[in-house]
Amino acid sequence: MSADGHDQWHQHTADEGAPQQEHTAQASAKALGMTFIGMTLGVLFVIIVLVVYFNNYMSNYKASINENTEDAAAAWVEKQEIFAKIDAPIEAAIDEVIADYSSN
Repeated sequence: MSADGHDQWHQHTADEGAPQQEHTAQASAKALGMTFIGMTLGVLFVIIVLVVYFNNYMSNYKASINENTEDAAAAWVEKQEIFAKIDAPIEAAIDEVIADYSSN
């Protein structure tokens, strides 16, 4: 410490030259505010894009499920009609066999 009670590190001599400006600039409230607004708008934009994409994807997915279900239902009705045609002679044959065995 110097005689006046100050630390020598804080004392500047003439051989140091002119004082320099600080090496880092002061934070600008305007720049910080604009950055915050830009980031907020960017996040909102990403969220909106994701919601629109999800809704579009789910709409297409639900449509494909409904189309497949409707097609499957139509195919099932057609198969039932075919099975009914096949089952009629089989049912008649079963009835004949039962009649033959019951008469014995």
